[in-house]
Amino acid sequence: MVLKLVISLLLVGIHGKPCPKGDTNLKSNSEQGKVSVTIMNEIDDVIDLYWVDFDGNEKPQGEIMPLSDTVRNSFAGHAFRARWSKNKDIIVAEFIMPIGKREVIEYIQNCEDIGTNLRVTARDAEFASLSHDPGAPCQGASKDWSCIKYLTAADLSLRNKNEYGLQPNETLRESNAYRTVDDSYIRQIPNIPSVSNSPGYHKMSFTQPMRDILIDWYFLRRNDSMHKHDVIPGGYTNNHKVAIDKIDLDKFPKIHSALVREMRQILEWWTGLKLKHTSTFGVRIYRRDSVLINHVDRCDTHIASAVIQIHQEADEGWPLELYLPNGKVAEVYLQPQELVLYEGAWLRHGRPMRFKGNEFANIFSHFAPPDWRGPNTPNAAHLYNGVPKHRLTTLADSPGIHHSNYHDQFLDSKNKPQIYTSEELSSPSQPPKVPKKKEQRPNKFNPFSSLFGGSRQNQDL
Repeated sequence: MVLKLVISLLLVGIHGKPCPKGDTNLKSNSEQGKVSVTIMNEIDDVIDLYWVDFDGNEKPQGEIMPLSDTVRNSFAGHAFRARWSKNKDIIVAEFIMPIGKREVIEYIQNCEDIGTNLRVTARDAEFASLSHDPGAPCQGASKDWSCIKYLTAADLSLRNKNEYGLQPNETLRESNAYRTVDDSYIRQIPNIPSVSNSPGYHKMSFTQPMRDILIDWYFLRRNDSMHKHDVIPGGYTNNHKVAIDKIDLDKFPKIHSALVREMRQILEWWTGLKLKHTSTFGVRIYRRDSVLINHVDRCDTHIASAVIQIHQEADEGWPLELYLPNGKVAEVYLQPQELVLYEGAWLRHGRPMRFKGNEFANIFSHFAPPDWRGPNTPNAAHLYNGVPKHRLTTLADSPGIHHSNYHDQFLDSKNKPQIYTSEELSSPSQPPKVPKKKEQRPNKFNPFSSLFGGSRQNQDL
């Protein structure tokens, strides 16, 4: 008898409690004040949300992504019903907004008709076959490159300062002239665990569903839905001086949802973890002379991410730059219908090279493990794959290369360029003799504060 009870409890834990049968009399009954409801989807699948009107009819309110949450503004007395997207006959939750409360949380939990929350592995071989060789040579004109080029401090020293970073007329701060690497939020880096068995990035080709979702849609919508992009806050780009464009994915929910579903499968394959969607935005369309300096992403939501390259009209290649441990820098060159997966909350990344071309169209997609709550998560640095010891040995770490006027900053006593090795740059016992610079930081650490003005909580980077 005891054994049967234990087995029964285990099955409930795996499959969930019985799904609700549904109240045939459910309907909205009043409008007695505004209520903000946070709906937490704890089911590892897409859920369709409906408002049940005053006559008991269901009105679609959109989808809730797997293991994700959404905030809706409603009224006291309004009724809602949630159904499983794959089988709309199955109801997973019903609730009515309470009277007298301004904010409520409703949970949609797994139930026995839906099954387990195991990661689907059926497409692993497909994704692996689309992966690129990180050692493939970069040959021919750079605008045609699909490869990864690896650089050292010596290579960075040869850069033309006028072709990299924010230029003096693009920033109000003298210290930010020629800046290629942002200094903010760096204290989160040693507390963000790796989520993939990789250097933190992975290059691959589009899946066929991605092609079907994005390519024809992009070329159609660039003719009727492209508009000027708002100024991106935070000081990471120069789009307050060099205008860029946007096709707003949020206005195309079917495209957005289909892409999120595909990206979730790809990133779960790469990390081997269950992931919840946190943000997918774009299409961001960069123009000639655009710059995005190296930075780290939000520490709570941007843990496993992707840059999705849709289209480009370039005179030269425009790589995604990655600051790697042990004093190396990777330039990741993509062609249309390719993407790079990356762990942006700890891996400094950007496009500090000034774009030479007419059009460069990206989408950005971000995910996180469901149990991740940011660096303050208990035992954060030891979760998943942990934090490797060499994490803080990049060329951006102490004393750090943060500007493209490298020659002006790193001169020896004979007024000649001094090239430091990665060991010198990463060793606290033998630091290069460069002027000390006070680190820009808030008085009190807040991962959502901005040193450049505004709140990072609402920024998509």
